[in-house]
Formats: sequence, structure tokens, C-alpha cells
Amino acid sequence: MMPPVAYHPADGEMVRRILAETGVATKPAGPPLTAYVDAWIEAVMRWVAGFFKERPGLADGILGTAIIIAVLTVALALTLVVLSIVRRVRGRAPRGPSVPRLAWTETPEGAPPLRDRLAWRAEIEARLSRGDIAGALDAFWWWLASSLPLESDVDASWTTRELLVKARRRELLGLGARLDVLMYGPRIPSPGDVTACLARFEEKLA
Repeated sequence: MMPPVAYHPADGEMVRRILAETGVATKPAGPPLTAYVDAWIEAVMRWVAGFFKERPGLADGILGTAIIIAVLTVALALTLVVLSIVRRVRGRAPRGPSVPRLAWTETPEGAPPLRDRLAWRAEIEARLSRGDIAGALDAFWWWLASSLPLESDVDASWTTRELLVKARRRELLGLGARLDVLMYGPRIPSPGDVTACLARFEEKLA
């Protein structure tokens, strides 16, 4: 058993002198700023909870709207990510060989040498036999122009559609579009494509 501890009152003057010399704070510190912020947030949350507790229908509507907005936002983000990935994959994919364009042997500027439809027909065959597809199509266009009744001179800048419209042969516009595809399309036609289109025109103009 230890003897009881004896307490003696401190000298008040000495305590004040020690506190003054050491600079110890003698006033209790107030609550930090974060405590005020936490108390304010808690009060707002309590008010919001009480507000929606009194109006359950409004709370359900807002919750449903928030869920829909969140789902749409996620779906939009995923769509943008997928599109970005697809674009990158396509950008890295090796490109195929470019399609060669037709090189015209006779650029249709101005009037070509005067020929009748029979001469242009023979010219088509001659150019096809040489493998000159572009030249054969050029002769094909002039053969068609010489085969149509026109009230004015042929303008080499006309499209096949303009040529047929001026000749009042609108029933041939479908075939004319086929000829334009052969002349200006993305691929080089074969000699068979040219002769097949020519045979269709000859059948319609007979």
C-alpha cells in the first residue's frame, strides 16, 4: 500500500509568471473552420431530407430522372469511345491499291475530226482492238452524238444526259447513265462492258 498523495495549492503568482514567460496560450481554441462547414452541410442535408420526406412523389420523380440522365451519359460516353477506337483501327488499316483513272487519248475539247456514225463505229472497234478503253469510250460518245437528230452542233462539253435531252430521247437516259458510269466511274471497264452497252444503244436506235 502506497501512502496517500498530498496535494498542495500552487502559487498563483508563480503560475502566471511562468505562463507569461513561456507564451503558453491561456484561452481555449475555438472549433476549426471545417467544423463550421461540416455543420452547415449537415444542416442542409437534414433540410433536403425533410423536404423530400414530406413530398415522396417529387423525390421519386427526381431520382428516376437522375437515373435516366446517368444511363444516357454512360451510353454516350461508351459510344464516343467505340467510335474513337473504330476510327483509329481504320486509320491504321493498310489501304488497298488505288483505282487507276482513265487517261483519255482524245480530250473532248472542241470538235473532233468530222466522221459519220459508221466511221465512229469503226473507230470504236479499232480502239478496242488496241486495248484503248478510254479512247473507245470517247469514240462511243461521238458515235452516239452522230446517231441522234440534233438541231444544233454538238458541244463536246455536254454530258450524255444533256446530249439525250437536247435530242429529245429521254427514254435513253437510263442507258446514257450507264455510259457515263463506264466513262467516269471508279473502275476501268472491260471491253465486254463497252460492247454490251454499245449493243443496247444500237438496239434502241435501230
